[in-house]
Amino acid sequence: MWIKRLNITHFGRFYQKQLSFNPGINVIYGENESGKSTVHQFIQAMLFGVERLRGKAARRDVYTKFQPWEQGRSYEGSMEIEHDGERYRLVRNFYKEDEFFRVEQLSTGKEINLPGNEIDTLIDGLNRSNFKNTLSISQLESQIDMRFGLSLQAYMANIQKTKSQEVDLNRTFEFLKKAKKACLDKSPEKQLREQQNIRNNLAFSESEEERLSADIRELEKELERVREKIQFCQSDFRENRRKEQKERMAAVRLIEENNAIASRYRELKSAYEQMKCTMPEDNFEDLKEKWDEANEDYEDLADQYDQISGRNLATLFSIAMFGIIPVAAVFFLKSNMFIRFGVIVAFIGVLLLTSFILQRGRRHLGIRLKESKENLQDIHDQMEQQMFGRGNQERLSQMKEELDELREQYEKIQIPLKPYIEKYGDDISLETDDVMDNESSGKLRNEEERLMKSLERLIVQKENFEQRMAEREDLELEIKQLAEEVKSAKEEAGIIQECMDILYDLSEEIHSDFGHTLNREVSDMICQMTGGKYTWLTVDNELNIKVDTGSGFAEPDQLSVGTREQIYLALRAAMVKLLFPEGNMPLILDDSFGFYDDKRLLQTLEWLSEQNFEQILLFTCQTREMSAFEQLGVPYTSISLNDRRA
Repeated sequence: MWIKRLNITHFGRFYQKQLSFNPGINVIYGENESGKSTVHQFIQAMLFGVERLRGKAARRDVYTKFQPWEQGRSYEGSMEIEHDGERYRLVRNFYKEDEFFRVEQLSTGKEINLPGNEIDTLIDGLNRSNFKNTLSISQLESQIDMRFGLSLQAYMANIQKTKSQEVDLNRTFEFLKKAKKACLDKSPEKQLREQQNIRNNLAFSESEEERLSADIRELEKELERVREKIQFCQSDFRENRRKEQKERMAAVRLIEENNAIASRYRELKSAYEQMKCTMPEDNFEDLKEKWDEANEDYEDLADQYDQISGRNLATLFSIAMFGIIPVAAVFFLKSNMFIRFGVIVAFIGVLLLTSFILQRGRRHLGIRLKESKENLQDIHDQMEQQMFGRGNQERLSQMKEELDELREQYEKIQIPLKPYIEKYGDDISLETDDVMDNESSGKLRNEEERLMKSLERLIVQKENFEQRMAEREDLELEIKQLAEEVKSAKEEAGIIQECMDILYDLSEEIHSDFGHTLNREVSDMICQMTGGKYTWLTVDNELNIKVDTGSGFAEPDQLSVGTREQIYLALRAAMVKLLFPEGNMPLILDDSFGFYDDKRLLQTLEWLSEQNFEQILLFTCQTREMSAFEQLGVPYTSISLNDRRA
């Protein structure tokens, strides 16, 4: 198979980018960040699709890394290849929402149906693992995944012995490891140990149940004897209780009668005291004499008050008449106005002073008259109350007699009631206690209670014992089942381990069949690349390499980076020849010679041109590879990415 054309519709930084390749050596030159790794990844994506991861890892997976830079456009492309004389076009859409893969045969225009959309059904041996570990080589990624050794062994065994590719030892080992882990994980060994510990903690004496049953029977007999004694004592107790009940009934009747008399006495006493407080203290005859005296004083003051008004007017008139004559004489005889005015003012002042004196005496008499009238009214009110209280006096006498009778009745009842009070106390009721208060019955009750508590404890112990017995039986059954499950899981895991051991032994046998061929092929290649410096190396069944330095075997890590890269390149090329013996597959080298010096590069490229690969795609950011090919006279096709349309 060789790649004819790439049509990168939209992938990573590229949009509508076309690249064409020829058989033989193709040098794809581009500066850093020109998209060489994107083209390399596009070829792998067209063959096997884009790997997608889940969760947080999806942020850094290939699908996310090479999504189109211009969002909203397609995420797709196509690639034309030629294989066994037929031309095919691979078309893919990488968007996870609308992902598809189609293979078209260009000579007929028909669509080729690939089972599972796997390209290795069209091109034998071309799967993702083989491609990444042999055909595709990047700088610092030339070392092969050690897990690929099992896949290579399985593949070679199938090709050499069964002529098929259906067996995958690597996947088989992974499957068996997971199956063994699943067997051990589901094994209830931990649960079995826990249940065994619980069972051991439930250990007890087998005679414990018999002892508990015997103690319970003995207590039941003793309890029955005590209850018979209590029943005998209760017959006497019931007779005494009937007598006591009669006494209590008589006492209750006396108490009720006593309470009724006491209540009636308190009510009558309260009414008596209240009425007594409202009775007037003065005698009616004394009040009558006071009223007569007060009435006589009032009438005298009233006569004086009526007479004083007339006398005051007469006095003022007399003063005015006798005083006006001298005033007139002075007025007419004296011609001085000040004297006249002074006489008039003096006359008026005498009249006003006389009027003020007379009026003050009248007002003082009026006050005395008002006080006398109020006193007369008070005496009158007291006389009315005294007249009303004559009827209440008789009622007070009757109430006093009733109080005396109630007191006598209360004292008579105290005589028969006193013995009951002394016997039963102040709080006497018809209810009687059912407790036998004699000493013997009290002891029997205490003994009964003690026996019942002891019996309850023994019954609980027996129930706990029986529960532990049931739990232990259930545990024994569960432990038996768990032990069988553990045994079955261990047997199953052992069988799986035996299968893995057998397969591992077989893988070593398979390696011995083609390992010598691989070692010889790799040794010849590294000898050519190093100019005979290293002539022999070995590769075990896990692809671990040892190099013969002449004085001993060395690990690749002990050698220079350039030599180590040459060794891994030789190993990949040798495996390509083993996997694809017809040499009809392309080899992709992506900046793989960064650690090579000029001499080493010239030797390696000369060897590479002699390997008869149908196509080599060499991606580089330098021009020395092209200079080396020109120096060696090796024809190649030059392709530049610097003038790309992105």
